[in-house]
Order: sequence, then C-alpha cells, then structure tokens
Amino acid sequence: MRILFLTPRPLDQPRSGGTIKSAAVLAHLERGHEVDVAAFVPSGGGWDRPGRTAVVELDGRRTVGRLLASYARRVPISIERNRSTAMRGLVRRAVAETKYDAVFVDSWLMAQYVPDGLRGRTLLHQHNAEHVMWRRHADLERSPLRRVAVRLEAGRVRRYESRSVRRFDVVFAVSEPDRDALLAIGARPPVPLLPNVPAEGLLERPALEPVQEPVLLTIATLSWPPNAEGLLRFLRDGFPRLRREVPEARLIVGGTGAPAPLLSLAAATPGVELVGEVREDEPLYARARVFVDAGLGGAGTRVKLLNAFARGLPAAGTANAIEGLEAIPGEHVVILDPGGAAPTPLAQLLTDDGTWRRLSERSRELIRVRYRPEVAFATLDEALSRG
Repeated sequence: MRILFLTPRPLDQPRSGGTIKSAAVLAHLERGHEVDVAAFVPSGGGWDRPGRTAVVELDGRRTVGRLLASYARRVPISIERNRSTAMRGLVRRAVAETKYDAVFVDSWLMAQYVPDGLRGRTLLHQHNAEHVMWRRHADLERSPLRRVAVRLEAGRVRRYESRSVRRFDVVFAVSEPDRDALLAIGARPPVPLLPNVPAEGLLERPALEPVQEPVLLTIATLSWPPNAEGLLRFLRDGFPRLRREVPEARLIVGGTGAPAPLLSLAAATPGVELVGEVREDEPLYARARVFVDAGLGGAGTRVKLLNAFARGLPAAGTANAIEGLEAIPGEHVVILDPGGAAPTPLAQLLTDDGTWRRLSERSRELIRVRYRPEVAFATLDEALSRG
C-alpha cells in the first residue's frame, strides 16, 4: 500500500514517549508498505531520512498573540500553535499528485491538514484522550485563576477533539480508558487499541542485576504541571516516609523544565540528586534499583514505565501512572501512593533481592508478550487490510 504519514515532530532521534511510539509505528509501516512522510521540524532543523520525506519548519512557541488567535478561530491553543499554511499546501499537493491508499495521522495536532473528501482510508492515532488530560490538569491546579483558565481550555479541547475524531474512518486509542473517552465524544466504533511500546533495543539488553544501594530513579518532563505536582507531593510526603523505613534511600531525578518550587524542594531534601536532561538512559538504569513514576493526571499510558519494564528495572507508579497498562500491581509493578500509608512495598523492593528479581522478570515478560511492535500494532495491520 501507499501511505501518507503526517506527524507533528521529527522522528529520527526519538527520546520522548510520543516520539518513541510514533517512530515505532512508522518503522512498522515501512516494513510492509511504501510510506511518504510530512513532518514539522523546529526552526533550523531537519530530518535526514531515506525515502520521501517533506518537512516544514514550525515555531510553536506559546505567545499571547497565538492565544488570542486561538480564541478568534475557536480552536485550542495547541492547534493554533501547530497551524501552518505551508503544511496545508504541502499535504494538498501530495494528495493531488499521489493516489494514497491510506493517510495515517499521528496525533490530533495534524488532523487539521487532512482535506475533506480525501480518497483512501483515513486513520487517526490518538496518543491521549486529550480532553481527559486537560481536565485532569485543571483538577491539579493550585491557583484558582489558572484552574479556571485550564478548565476553559479543557472544554475547547473536548469540542475540537470531538469534531476531529468524527472525520476519520478509524481512530486508534492507546488504552481502554482512552478508548471509552473517545467513543463518548463521537469516535466511530470500535476504536481499536494501538498500545504504546518501549524504546527500541531495551528488551535486547542483558538483564540487570539488583544494585545493593537503595537508589530510586525518576525521569519525567518536569515542565508538564501534572508531572511536577506529582513529584512535589512525593518529595514532601512519600520520600521522607520511605527514608524512615530505609534511611539510606536516595532519589535520582532526570528531566528538564522543573518549576522553581520543585527545584527548591529537591535541593532542600536530603538524598535527592538532580541530573537534568537525560540523553543516555543506560548509565542511570545501571545506578538505580527501582524506577518511580510519581506523575498525576494525564491520559494515555506512560512510555517511561514501559521502558523500565523492558529494561528489567522494577517500577513503582501512582494509580494515574499505571492506568491503561496491562500491569498487575504486585506482579509487574508496585503502587505508589504519595499521600497514603507507609510505602512498605517500595521499601521491600529496595531491600529484598527476591522481590526485586520477581518483578524484574515478570515486567520484562509482560513487554515480550504484549508490548512488542509486532504484537501491539496488529490492529493497525488489520485496519489497513480492511481498506
């Protein structure tokens, strides 16, 4: 088949959860089809990829002007930030010059570029149920003014997302909760699952051995408020309680964009080490005994947890963090409750090698059985075969 793949970011160096998933889907499609790509790249950037790839530079910064324009056009700010006359023209020329059997739209941000009346099958890959993510973000806001603003944006996102999903022949969700949310706003049933997958190569690395130091590792986009809020709560409550059980426990924090209150609290909390941007994960995996995802809110599923599972590094996550994953608490992952009872299961992971090995082996096996691309993306193959 001939497929046009529209993506809002270059995928040649995937590091974030979204780019890891999108790059895996693109590689999967290229194994059996002829794929043309249209992508946004940052100003001055590019994408060195063999085959037909067209890139459009985009300065997607948040500005007051863009916010005002988004209200004038009645679209969410994220859509306005990704609006491009050049991309619209590029896609129109591509579909006029080439008869595509299918157009694969990688995220809601690119749905605006699919022309009405397009020949061929249209498929939308929703990395998250976006309106759910924004609604949960609003619930976590401490400032009443910001809470109102984020709730307004959540409503705009829901209306736009509802209009978008109705336009596509097939809409893919990454989890059961997201599927339910997308069906509720008008996506055409059945909304097949296209699960997230871990970064390429992690499962093939040699199995880790438990380090004897009680070191926790977390890697997150700390500029995203729900991630920052979850880590703040863990540092204020969960981590001090853990250190009462395991006094030598330490926490390595990787990620950029942390707000000032989080930076201050991390600097003042004994046992916390900030390492900033993470370009190579293996040195951090080798230092850690347990991966922690303290994130709150959000939607979709967490690729960073899947990465830890694939590497064989036992993980602990909040109920929000593990939502949508086929991971059984106590068998594949430990539940982290930042404000609840004493974290005995996490302490046990830090101190008991038998518990550590059991979770390491079972979480890695979960990836082999469910979250390899050839398994996870079978629904994509099926949807294309129906076209």
